[in-house]
Amino acid sequence: MTELTPSGVAALLRGLCPFIIKQINIFSEEFLITRGGRIGSGMGSLLEALWGYHTNKRLSSIEDAHPYEIAWMVDHDYNDFACVHRDRPWNPATKEGEVLRIEVKSMNSGAEEAKAHFDELVGKLRDEDLLLVLVWGWESKDELRFYPKVNDFFIGPAIKIARLRDALHVARGGSFVKGTACPDGCDPAACTHEGEPLNARNSRERGSGPTASKPPNSSLAANFGGLVRMIKTNSPAAASVFRDSRQTDEIAHDYISFIHRNFPKEEKNRYSAAEWREIASLLELDIDKLKTDQIIAKIRDKDPGYRDLLRGLEPQIEPAQDDPSPEKQPSQT
Repeated sequence: MTELTPSGVAALLRGLCPFIIKQINIFSEEFLITRGGRIGSGMGSLLEALWGYHTNKRLSSIEDAHPYEIAWMVDHDYNDFACVHRDRPWNPATKEGEVLRIEVKSMNSGAEEAKAHFDELVGKLRDEDLLLVLVWGWESKDELRFYPKVNDFFIGPAIKIARLRDALHVARGGSFVKGTACPDGCDPAACTHEGEPLNARNSRERGSGPTASKPPNSSLAANFGGLVRMIKTNSPAAASVFRDSRQTDEIAHDYISFIHRNFPKEEKNRYSAAEWREIASLLELDIDKLKTDQIIAKIRDKDPGYRDLLRGLEPQIEPAQDDPSPEKQPSQT
């Protein structure tokens, strides 16, 4: 049996994902049929667990992958799963016997409010650690019954998405605690708040942030790392970081495209009417007298690869059509 490098294991898990999603949906259609389809059902957590189950089942059937298996994280560790060596001791505290970790998030595309957050600190992520995001909805089985179906997914290096998130956080006026200047006055050599995010009002975004930065009437701000919200732009600085990241980083482009594919209103608001007209012109579409929504519909119908054209647009001085107030988002359910 061949032992892979950590990056090789990450590539293996990424490559298996399309097959695993199909298996989840086959299982779901057969066994998870229900009357009604409540949004806050907790079904998303079950789909996340099924990813671990079906991935393990597949790993055990592939000769070169047999040395590895998916393990559940214990206690209150941030990550959901770890990929470990099948026949070696595993110590989550020291990471002995561990190859990489996987954080799995799920979002119901029909929900109105966001709950899914990816807020692990960059300093705690390894290059090979993965982020998997499942977008699912209730599918009709017959006239009376439904089952949860995963409609799309993203899987990629968690650290790349964390860096995109952090760059946009700073562009919005946020910051990260430095041990040499911790609001709690910690000893710089032993500061436990190093790297914790603070928003533009210097309020902590995570419960593990400095006590002195706790916002009034709340334990934390909890806006950091929303899977949809974190790529919003409502200032020229944030818009510039967004465009630059999308142009220069393939993983950032893939993640942005994934979110916009599933939540098209977000995509519309990231670009100006003039830019949508520019894309239509590149595709040689007749858009005379059409409104922006109609232009976007024609673009999407004409060329499914139009997001590569959006990627190539140069950053503009003025922000895109942004709503400065947080929009309602899909939830993790």
